[in-house]
Amino acid sequence: MFNLTLFRAVFYQSRIPQLISSIDLTMVQFNPAFCEFVGYSPDELEKLPMEKISHPDDMAADAQLFGELLDRKRDEYQLEKRYIHKSGEIKTGVLTVSKIHEQLTGEEYLLGQVLDITEKKHMENALKYREKKYRLLAEHSSDIIMLHKVDFSCLYISPSVKTVLGYQPEEMIEKSPLELIHPDDLIELRKQQICDHIEETKLITYRCRKKDGSFIWIESTVKALVCTETGEVKEIVTVSRDIEQRMETQDRLRKSEKLAVVGQMAAAVAHEIRNPLTPIKGFMQLLNTEQEMNPVYLKIVLDELQRVEAIISEFLTMAKPHTKKLRIVFVDQLVKQVVQLLQTEAKLEQKGLYLEVGQPILSIMGDSNSLTQVFLNIIQNALESLSKWGQVQIRVMADSTGVTVKIEDNGCGIPKERLSKLGEPFYSTKERGTGLGLMTCYRIIEAHQGRIDIESEEGEGTTVTIWLPYRTEKSE
Repeated sequence: MFNLTLFRAVFYQSRIPQLISSIDLTMVQFNPAFCEFVGYSPDELEKLPMEKISHPDDMAADAQLFGELLDRKRDEYQLEKRYIHKSGEIKTGVLTVSKIHEQLTGEEYLLGQVLDITEKKHMENALKYREKKYRLLAEHSSDIIMLHKVDFSCLYISPSVKTVLGYQPEEMIEKSPLELIHPDDLIELRKQQICDHIEETKLITYRCRKKDGSFIWIESTVKALVCTETGEVKEIVTVSRDIEQRMETQDRLRKSEKLAVVGQMAAAVAHEIRNPLTPIKGFMQLLNTEQEMNPVYLKIVLDELQRVEAIISEFLTMAKPHTKKLRIVFVDQLVKQVVQLLQTEAKLEQKGLYLEVGQPILSIMGDSNSLTQVFLNIIQNALESLSKWGQVQIRVMADSTGVTVKIEDNGCGIPKERLSKLGEPFYSTKERGTGLGLMTCYRIIEAHQGRIDIESEEGEGTTVTIWLPYRTEKSE
């Protein structure tokens, strides 16, 4: 047995796996930590050759270094070595072997110590596997995947940049892709401070310059990588894709939709104007045949011409902008003026028109002429839906967000299937209506950043709610 007077306490109590051996390896002793490391008891290890617990791929390197140690070419050596646990698990340790001398006898022994790095190797292998997997994904993705420094200079860019933009990946390293963004789009991105505040994931769309000098539309997802300890942005990841074809498709769709609307409007205008032109033409032919002016025919012709003029006026009103210079407007006063204007006609037709104003009503920024047109049109529609003794109740209210005008009647109401089509050009619930009046109202209120809601029950009445927000000249 070995004289372990100097080393016994350290050897047996150490949590580092250790073994002591004679120079010829005929006598080997293991400490409890080593037995635990390989899963065998001391008795089992004494009967096992070292080859049974050493990975065969590491044996050659271990033998070579051990030979150099015996030949005194070195006093110690270190080797990352794999061990076979009793369970079959592969354990990894850094083996350090050195010579020690017994002072009393002068004999030499070998001391081996193993630093267990199994968990560390598992983590390294897992990281390498993930890195390899992600690199494969990046290198075979059609999207451009980039890793940036905080100043957006490029650390890594996937090979797809060659296909999309025509640049070699090495050309982009240490360069900022911001240099490739179209100047107009870069100004807009800087206005939105997208390049300055990247703590959150952002989706941006811009034109990017290709190597041949042309520009294509690119969509990028920008994500900051934040240090968990300091909370500071370490790096930035962007995933970009070519959306040129999508933008072209959307542009074509927009153009085709505009053309379709123009076609529908043209057909509707032609149809609406042709209706009054037909009786005008007929009566003019009668006048030509009879060779005398019939007052009845003349009145009908004038009425139909007036109808044509009204259709054209409504069409032009709908087509032109509805808000000029915004000024301070008191909505309750505008509604009161419209009610006074229509009150006489309502009384003559034995219909009730009532106004209720809540206090106080603050002013808004708007165009008084166009808003008057809206209130006049909608209140007139409400009166026309009433039978004798019907009523229209108007309430003007205000809250912290804006002013609300609610126009409620107990007239004939509107069928549910027709509600969704209200506001479309040339769709009207009136017999001779064009639908342009209500469509114009929608456009005026939208231009004021407000909204119109219509609720109706057939046979019970209709409620139109108009909401207009508070705005300032500065916000415009």
